[in-house]
Parts: sequence; C-alpha cells; structure tokens
Amino acid sequence: MCKTYEAIYELVKHTESDILICSTGYAKFEGKLTKCNFKKDEDTCYKDIVTLQDAIVKCHDSQEEKEYRWINIPSKHIQAFAFKCCEK
Repeated sequence: MCKTYEAIYELVKHTESDILICSTGYAKFEGKLTKCNFKKDEDTCYKDIVTLQDAIVKCHDSQEEKEYRWINIPSKHIQAFAFKCCEK
C-alpha cells in the first residue's frame, strides 16, 4: 500500500474532522473522506484510492471550481494533505 494512503486513514482516526483537503500537481481537492472497512474477506474501498464525498475540486491553473458527489484520487498523486480541523 502507498504510505500516503496509509497515513491518511491512520490520521483520520485521531482528528475531529473527516473533511480531507489534499493537493496534486494540478488541483486541490476537499471533501468528506470515505471511511474504509477492511475485513478479512471484504474490502469496502480500493487499496491506494482515496474516495471523497461531496468534493470540491479547484484547478491550480485556472482557479476553476467544480463540485462532485464522489471523486476517487490515486493516493500516489497526492503531494500534500490536511484535515479541515487543521487548516487555518
């Protein structure tokens, strides 16, 4: 598993908010982090894919903003992340 993916799902256990803010090379994403339930025979999430609900995506170049009900982000593309409770 990607270390960024593991860090996001470990840190969310210790935060007051489940709103994730993350950045890739081309956009900033903000949305409710989908909690995964990894059981022996059942995965409710895909490994190394971060899923956000009610996401807002802002493009760095154009500052264009779009809203998505769900969005999947490969964690290997996430360059930085924080939870809403930690943002100034």
